[in-house]
Amino acid sequence: MASRRKPASGLRLSSTHSRRKSAAGRQALRPAGRATRRWRRHARPAEIVAAVSATKALPLSRPLVEAVLEELYVDDHFEELLGRAPGDLRPGQYAQAIAVALILRHSWHPDDLACMLKRLKLRVGDA
Repeated sequence: MASRRKPASGLRLSSTHSRRKSAAGRQALRPAGRATRRWRRHARPAEIVAAVSATKALPLSRPLVEAVLEELYVDDHFEELLGRAPGDLRPGQYAQAIAVALILRHSWHPDDLACMLKRLKLRVGDA
């Protein structure tokens, strides 16, 4: 799975300032980095298992749909297409809303859109 970390901006400070800042930054980040690695190694597996167990009876709900739509980065086109903002959806629109968000996410290249339509088993014109 691809990293969700934002790419570096490429902006560089002067070399002296950069060295000072990066050395101080490394020192400040080391404890948090170690703590995070330790958490990932020791606590994360049990927390994931507990979280997954809690999802067994999870219904298709507004908070779940809103989280999915937020993760898919829906834009203004979403509201134009469905006539409602993500927070104003009726439960009967949840499946369509997720499908629309996926379609918008994969609509920047014709092959990607065609692949998504096929995955959703949707027949649309010549796609």
